[in-house]
Amino acid sequence: MFGVLLRTAWRRHRTLRWSLAIGLFLMGLLLAGTFQAFGTGFFPAGSLDDSSVMGVFDAFTGSSVNILTPEGWLGFGYVHPFTLMLLVVWIVVGAATAIAREVEDGTIEFLASRPVDRRVILGARMMAWSLGMVALLAATYLGTVAGIVFFEALVEFSPVQALLFPLSLVPMLVLIGGVAFLASTASSTRSRVYAITVGFTVGSYFLNFASSLWSPLEPVAPVSLFHYVSPGEWALEGIRWGPAIVMVVLALILMGVALVVVDRRDFAA
Repeated sequence: MFGVLLRTAWRRHRTLRWSLAIGLFLMGLLLAGTFQAFGTGFFPAGSLDDSSVMGVFDAFTGSSVNILTPEGWLGFGYVHPFTLMLLVVWIVVGAATAIAREVEDGTIEFLASRPVDRRVILGARMMAWSLGMVALLAATYLGTVAGIVFFEALVEFSPVQALLFPLSLVPMLVLIGGVAFLASTASSTRSRVYAITVGFTVGSYFLNFASSLWSPLEPVAPVSLFHYVSPGEWALEGIRWGPAIVMVVLALILMGVALVVVDRRDFAA
């Protein structure tokens, strides 16, 4: 039964998944191409040495890795607002349609009356969502690899090292997904799930951005998810296990709570 539910959930958003995957592949390829154009001598020597200029770049990239290196430039692509927007679209749509849409459309009672545990249904939809996220990150990575192969400025950069770029996003994306699925199981409308998830993500992003530029906010920077997301630093120094494990554990807790909520919630009320 789980396999049937998983296949149904996987087919549910195939058009959206393909559209997002194409966009993310092109984004990965574009960042590689722009490094060919801008990252190899385009800026005059010393033009980016000013601390205020570099502070803005650090805020956008999420790290202090030199933006004009392959690690810094390509890593920036993975935390670029456009990339994050496409990934968050998948998160909110996948989560909102898992339960909240069924409540909003009035089909939840039929779903709940089936001789299948509600937790199994939600678990299958969570699994389909997770597989879709893997597919989207793989598309972004393949775009990066295509750029490494195609553009001369990146031929010495290892595709294996580039694998750390998408991996650096996994803990954060899973945690946002945990928030979204919990919101879906506790909400009666998709718009509320969108508002909670997008508000949580955007608020976290701008808190990290502002704390990078304005020193009085530095003490609260660790509250932001994006404080721990640094694709460039992962590519240079390896996996940052501490923050990654904490975010994944928190995500699993939230998803576990979502399974409890969907099992105990009275949808007839």
